[in-house]
Amino acid sequence: MRRRSLLKIAAFLLLPLPITLAKADATGIRTITDMSGRSVVVPAQVKRVATMGSVPPLNSLLFAVGASDRLVSGLPPRFGQNPRWTFQKVFAPQLVDAPLIETQSREPDLEAIIALQPDVILTTYPAMADAVARVGVPAVVIEWQEPDDVKAAMELIGGLLGKEKEAAAYVDYFDRTLARVSAISQSLAATEKPRVLYFEPETISQPHLIAEWWIQQAGGVSVSDDGRSQEVLSFNIEQVLAWNPDIILVPQLKNVEKVFGNPLLKDVRAVVTRRVFPLPVVAHTWGNRTAEQPLTVLWAARTINPEVFGAIDLKAEVERFYVTIFAHPLDDEIVAAILDPTTEPPH
Repeated sequence: MRRRSLLKIAAFLLLPLPITLAKADATGIRTITDMSGRSVVVPAQVKRVATMGSVPPLNSLLFAVGASDRLVSGLPPRFGQNPRWTFQKVFAPQLVDAPLIETQSREPDLEAIIALQPDVILTTYPAMADAVARVGVPAVVIEWQEPDDVKAAMELIGGLLGKEKEAAAYVDYFDRTLARVSAISQSLAATEKPRVLYFEPETISQPHLIAEWWIQQAGGVSVSDDGRSQEVLSFNIEQVLAWNPDIILVPQLKNVEKVFGNPLLKDVRAVVTRRVFPLPVVAHTWGNRTAEQPLTVLWAARTINPEVFGAIDLKAEVERFYVTIFAHPLDDEIVAAILDPTTEPPH
């Protein structure tokens, strides 16, 4: 299914596809154009939303417009049974007992979907959307490949849920945050920008194309940025040695010891200087696609070049983001743990 979806994505990336949010007609329905160019008939009022496929990042979009209470489907076991995703249930407590709508093989569970009766399903995979549509449930595709796609996705979600004001506030925050960091990073000479590798030590791969963007935005030079267009870049230890990055960033805390414990990496500059850091995980891993992308850039800027970006009060920025964008305050202890590279956030 993923291969079919990616082929569709590749085709549509060649065309500028506008997002259309039509007003409801006299029957109380409207037709929208989703991010894959599909026309979808949806109710005028969308109160029950289910998500499938890349569930945590899709849920993060709803959190960012204050619509977490509209989620009616649960976290698939690959997420729900992993403590990394605890904050999903903090932002939307109903996820603890919400029904599952995917099978163990990650296919839509059509019987469960019919029983759940969502007003709309959000998915990142067109093939999933097509399967769901065949049983009469509206399915909207969110295609999230480029950094600015999160803004287009937010516009679509805002219009779909009647949360236009909240979506506009998010887009404004996104643009202001990136402009603020860019104003500093663009003043750096090439020799002042650390060489950075974001990678998954278990698979020896750079797992998400979007990392090339946020490393550059944060004033670093991504050693894996070869102009690639594929989502995942695989390489080998010899390549890591050749790159010899100043800083290594990894998706989660357990990866840090894998880097330090690998004798083949002992002479890599980042290992010698102990500059190996895990990305924070809240609604989703910040290094991946998530509504938290502005925080990713702020965190990376402070981590990659702390002297240059020392004026950024990262703790205050994180607290402000979750209380104003997610409408969910996090206390000082939790925020401190999120930002501490040596501990897991409290559950």
